[in-house]
Amino acid sequence: MARAIWPKVPSRFVSAMLAGHSALGLAFAALIYIVCLSGTVLVVAHEIDRWENPDAPIIHSVDTDTLVRALDVGMDKAEQAGTHGYVNVTTPADGHPNLSVRIADFQTGLDETFVLNGEGDLMGPRRDGFGHFMEHLHFYLHLPHTIGLFVVGLIGVALLSSVWSGVFSHPRIFRDAFRFRRGGTKRLEEADLHNRLSVWGLPFHIVVPLTGAILGLSTFVLGILAMAAFDGDLERAAEVVGGPGVPHDEAVMAVPDVAPMIESLKADHPDGRLARLAIREFGTAGQTIQIDLAKASDLTITDRYIFDGNGTYLGSRGFSDGSLGNQVIGALGPLHFGWFSKGWVAGVVKGIYLVLGFALTVITSSGVAIWIARRRDKGKPVPGWEKAWIALVWGQPVGYGAVALVALAGLPVPHLGLYLVLCAAAFLPGLFVSALTLSRALRIVSAAVILGVVIAHIARYGVLPADAMALVINLSLLATSLLLLASVQPILQTFRPATKPGIGAEQPAE
Repeated sequence: MARAIWPKVPSRFVSAMLAGHSALGLAFAALIYIVCLSGTVLVVAHEIDRWENPDAPIIHSVDTDTLVRALDVGMDKAEQAGTHGYVNVTTPADGHPNLSVRIADFQTGLDETFVLNGEGDLMGPRRDGFGHFMEHLHFYLHLPHTIGLFVVGLIGVALLSSVWSGVFSHPRIFRDAFRFRRGGTKRLEEADLHNRLSVWGLPFHIVVPLTGAILGLSTFVLGILAMAAFDGDLERAAEVVGGPGVPHDEAVMAVPDVAPMIESLKADHPDGRLARLAIREFGTAGQTIQIDLAKASDLTITDRYIFDGNGTYLGSRGFSDGSLGNQVIGALGPLHFGWFSKGWVAGVVKGIYLVLGFALTVITSSGVAIWIARRRDKGKPVPGWEKAWIALVWGQPVGYGAVALVALAGLPVPHLGLYLVLCAAAFLPGLFVSALTLSRALRIVSAAVILGVVIAHIARYGVLPADAMALVINLSLLATSLLLLASVQPILQTFRPATKPGIGAEQPAE
């Protein structure tokens, strides 16, 4: 008898892994879904920023004199706002073809960004309402930053654990990688969809939660590093990752000429493009100048080079040419969001991340659907949980679309409050209608809201805005709206019974 190619996995081990996989997935399903969906949207964060500012001047390169002028404009604006905290000039090398300056005071909460023209002159506020909302949803769940980052890190750990337990609980997952059965019960089809998407994107499904967990738990890891290597000194531990710093000193000191610093870095790194120019606590003896360079050959987005108020070079974060550990840290963000490569390759990479991110979101949704279908097949339906899950899943695009509409219109409506109210409202119809009706209604509402976003954007900026990326985003939103409408009819058969005895029997190993 020929020996089997695939090793025999003990059934007790498979059962234990499957039980753990189900319990872990159900316990964190809602938070995992929200983080996965918002993270998928943020793959195109730079494109969203351009969509929100389609009238910003398109700039492909910036010389040193313009950068210095832009920094001066930012410091003037910060002084008018009553702060010397932080000024940051962002150039086209940072991900979008515009020049902008941000002023912030992390003690008072001041945080404003302005658009500049190609000469470094101030043009007006840079709009970032929707993008800012999505960033805080994904990174912090709109909780206080330290707490939110930690919670999102734990979600990454839960998702990574769920991925591995899912692999171990399905011994045939690789052998059946291209097996997809149609015509049976919803449970069978959902299981096949869940397993096929899981195995096809497995490397992605491991890398994304792993990098997300490390980034989210960075504060916790930093504390361990401080205790283990620096006798609890958090500032010294932070310098390992963030680069050297300058002690706080409020004594008055003139702002140094940053042009020589920029030129020296250009000479030392001819392959680098200046992505950001920032100054902290300007006009004081504790001021720090930060110059970020982007290099096409590096996986990391940028590396930061730091100078003190006298123009003395202090060092870098080492993301480009530091220790292996620092280079790995620098690569976490780009690997997590697909923000690496340049030119058309970057577009391909982002496209792949969008598809795989959406697949991971569908895997989360289908996992809960499998559990619901299994309960129904066993004669123990959970209609309340079923409708609650449908409301959570389809309440997200409604909430996202409403925030985008309010941001486009510039209405003084709290974005988080609007999002929470609409997400909560999605649960209310479930008290009166069936799960099928609720799913159809929320998909139609989602499609309508997304279509409304496109119409509102066209009404404000025209069909062909100055930045063509806005047109690409609008066409993508229109396609999404049409696909949601097209999905309404097929779900009429979502809850069909098996056509004949045995057709819906789920394979133990699947």
